Amino acid sequence: MKRKNIVIIVVAVVAVLGIGGTVAWNSMPDGATATASGPGHTVPKADLEEAGKEFGRPGSGDTPDKVSCPGGLKAKVEEKVDCTATFGDESKPMEISVGGVEGDEVSLTFGVLEKKA
Repeated sequence: MKRKNIVIIVVAVVAVLGIGGTVAWNSMPDGATATASGPGHTVPKADLEEAGKEFGRPGSGDTPDKVSCPGGLKAKVEEKVDCTATFGDESKPMEISVGGVEGDEVSLTFGVLEKKA
């Protein structure tokens, strides 16, 4: 995985299942990349989970201890997979999306739901 120094973090307020929350998005142009392979041209589950562990909560520098995804991610712009990020004893929903595809190289973006206290 490559990381650039430029990290754009956008914080948006959304309603999720009727409960207010904040989604912290990490959009890193050419920053978080993975390699797609196989007949379905997908990023393997293990690679997504490893990439997700590099994403921290904005302003805290806290990175997940573990990220669990249900499967791989098709290398197609705007495809996404809903995963779970574990920060200590706290689990948060994490969405990993495809921001761009160039050949087998897939740019990834991450979003973590931070519920209001």
